[in-house]
Amino acid sequence: MTTAKMKSNIEHIPAGAPWEKTGNTSWTQCPSCKSWFHVGPGILNRPDVKLHCPSCNSDFHQSDAARIIKAGT
Repeated sequence: MTTAKMKSNIEHIPAGAPWEKTGNTSWTQCPSCKSWFHVGPGILNRPDVKLHCPSCNSDFHQSDAARIIKAGT
């Protein structure tokens, strides 16, 4: 049995990126509608918590997100 290597959907951006706004550093892209929205770092540290897209009302786990950007880590 072979184990497939999982592709990570999380990107890490170093602190101080020129576009970074203080306090708004983590973004998630909905897998359903592809909209981007802010997610608090405390939520991203708990992968068991479902995320909720404010645009299309989809609920999904982090591992199912199209992309996640965590800045300052």
